[in-house]
Amino acid sequence: MVNRRISPDLKECALRMWNLGWDRADICYTFRVSQASLYRWKAIFDEFGQVTNPPSGLRGRPRMIGLAALTACKEVYRHNSDTYLDELQWFLAVHHDIVISIPALHENLQKAGLTRKLLRKIAIERDYALRQSYSTTIKTQFSGTGREFITPFVRGTRYTLVGALSSTGFIAARVVEGSLDSEGFFDFITEEVVPKMNPYPDDHSVLIMDNCRIHHTDTLLDALN
Repeated sequence: MVNRRISPDLKECALRMWNLGWDRADICYTFRVSQASLYRWKAIFDEFGQVTNPPSGLRGRPRMIGLAALTACKEVYRHNSDTYLDELQWFLAVHHDIVISIPALHENLQKAGLTRKLLRKIAIERDYALRQSYSTTIKTQFSGTGREFITPFVRGTRYTLVGALSSTGFIAARVVEGSLDSEGFFDFITEEVVPKMNPYPDDHSVLIMDNCRIHHTDTLLDALN
């Protein structure tokens, strides 16, 4: 009989049928398992109260990353927020001579407080030079009262709040279940924000977007243009 992975649900079902009086041969034929497997599952269940062995408490010494390497990881995400763990693993091997598995790398980043959510906040959209350049442009090359600007934002976990904020308050808001994708953001902007905007240089005539991925799609750009 070829070895195969058998789910805990199937094992529990087989044991229940055995307890209900089914013949062991019929159970083995139905589930395509051996009687030895059936006896083994029952022994495990009798000892641990479940059909699978509990995880071993023995673990090897965790692979730790030094402060210099963690700082380098932070810089990698500062310049490229889309870096995957396997790419970071390769970076550490090449530049810091650190060989580490993906799970151990993830555990080290978690222990250092560098969660993916936090690392993405250290992305290029937070670049100080770009923020200063944008601020300087607004201050020196724009003539207006500030009432022209509308800034969309997205917040939430189980539910997402997306809103359009002007200097005088919200002009539109929407709550959606789960996360907001580019299609949902497109619908919000075109259906609820744009109808409340005016030609430049009137109030609510300039739409400001940050570097969030869902803010920059060709479809939305074409619609706004």
